[in-house]
Amino acid sequence: MVMFKKIKTFEVAFSEPDKVYSSGDKVAGRVVVEVAEVTRVTRVRVLACGVAKVLWIKGPQQCKQEMEYLRYEDVLTLDDHPADADGSVILRPGNTYEYKFGFELPQGPLGTTFKGKYGCVDYWVKAFLDRPSFPTQDIKKRFEVMDQIDVNTPDLMSPVAAKKEKKVSCMFIPDGHVSVSARIDRKGFCEGDDICINADFENTCSRIVMPKAAIVAKHTYLANGQTKVFSQKLSCVRGNHIVSGMSESWRGKTLRVKKIKPSILGCNILRVEYFLQIYVSVPGSKKIILELPLVIGSKSSGIGSRSSSMASQTSSEMSWVDLNIPDAPEGEQSFPDAFLLLKM
Repeated sequence: MVMFKKIKTFEVAFSEPDKVYSSGDKVAGRVVVEVAEVTRVTRVRVLACGVAKVLWIKGPQQCKQEMEYLRYEDVLTLDDHPADADGSVILRPGNTYEYKFGFELPQGPLGTTFKGKYGCVDYWVKAFLDRPSFPTQDIKKRFEVMDQIDVNTPDLMSPVAAKKEKKVSCMFIPDGHVSVSARIDRKGFCEGDDICINADFENTCSRIVMPKAAIVAKHTYLANGQTKVFSQKLSCVRGNHIVSGMSESWRGKTLRVKKIKPSILGCNILRVEYFLQIYVSVPGSKKIILELPLVIGSKSSGIGSRSSSMASQTSSEMSWVDLNIPDAPEGEQSFPDAFLLLKM
């Protein structure tokens, strides 16, 4: 039986444990070591990594891809502590030894920390304790990174609109149509913002239809030339039933952006996108669906529910980006099946 000298404490502690880091920030901390008996330590090393990973199984094939954002390695030393010629030190019980480390995150876009069903973006610091004649001991601690997306750029402050019409039939006999047009005053939003929706619905078919709107998250995973896409409705609002021959208008109907991760748009293997989906449920037929792109940012847009309502009053005077979406045939799937994703 091999007997190992017991290490009483071996942990990574960040100087700002609750901080959410972004590009260019300094990550600092210490590796804390306490021993139960006199112990010689050859080296204490740290490895910091930031990696996007995608993995799923498709039949006999394993679809796997990685993208590295950060890699930092260093050998740490103790301040004011005698060391042998080879750099090793003697640690004694009753003392706490702190090996300090620090590094800067790369400048430029970084993937926001994320965990999904088939992929993640993960950042961590791993410490290694090397001792003569003993296996290397290691400990790992994660930290959170958020890519700074400013939603107040001209592109994300631009309004967007779309319209669509669907012909409805019953037993191959034409039964009128259902149409929807919708617009929002901007594409960029942050947590807590209200999306102000202006929409018009018309129903000339014989059925009673129901208009709804939802914020939809779309996660796209790419590996080995394969793609997986999953969607999930995050929050929803509905209007009134529309009977045959009638119409309904939304003017400033709001849908709040609840706590969600910012968009991840700059990663080659994993994307997190959001859409405002305006749709009409038609009994006995496929839904008619519009999708307006959203970008969820990290820097406050400064548009609370009050200012969103004010913006909606002037939205009709703005120049809208018009997306004319052709009607999908009855047999075509116009929206991917919704799958539950792991909690972020």
